[in-house]
Amino acid sequence: MNLLKMSKGNKKLPKDTLILSLPAGKTCLGANECKAFVEIDKNNKRILKRGNECLFTCFAASEELRYPNVYKSRKYNFDLINSYVLNNDLKGLTELINESIRAKKKNINKVRIHESGDFYHPLYLEAFKNVAGMNKDIIFYCYSKSLKLFLNNILPENMFLTCSYGGKYDYLIKDNFKRFSKVVFSVEEALRLGLSIDKDDSHCYLDKGKNGFGLLLHGMQESGSVAAEALKVINRNKKQLAQV
Repeated sequence: MNLLKMSKGNKKLPKDTLILSLPAGKTCLGANECKAFVEIDKNNKRILKRGNECLFTCFAASEELRYPNVYKSRKYNFDLINSYVLNNDLKGLTELINESIRAKKKNINKVRIHESGDFYHPLYLEAFKNVAGMNKDIIFYCYSKSLKLFLNNILPENMFLTCSYGGKYDYLIKDNFKRFSKVVFSVEEALRLGLSIDKDDSHCYLDKGKNGFGLLLHGMQESGSVAAEALKVINRNKKQLAQV
């Protein structure tokens, strides 16, 4: 069986966290303010495209633009998962995800579903629910803007959803979900909104994040945009703090 490509940890997350990623933007049914994705042009070069209402560029999309192997691995994962989705093969997809996790399960206690990408089909979500139920010793968590897929959908106790503001279905969050995140352009904005800032994803599954939290803007932003100017200030402040 061909398995999904997963990694252990990154600059933000510890090695006890297994990470699965799909292509940014293209699998994000509810994306709006962060809508960005990579395509291959006629010269076989990767190019970044943004949605009409994009206010800031998705960090994951900018990674796919910069690193060819990142783009290839996420596309590989999508193509493999989608082959099961197209055949309506819930059992096979559940087995694929579970075996991919089992292959790298040693010293793993968390699975970050989608460092990049999102749930794009109900069968795919159902498969992950099955896998979480089969691995109760592991915390599964995700950010999502595909909120219609989660309406009236009961998740296993060890699977946590964080609704991500800035999407097409923001109107569903207040009355249907509790845990949410919002990208902020400064620490001051987070304070005005009464949101603590998450730095390691722990707000996604611990009680401290159950009533909402902020995520500080990061990644490569379009030159001259409001987001790019905000990012300059954020990075400058980080350097100043590091020197203290």
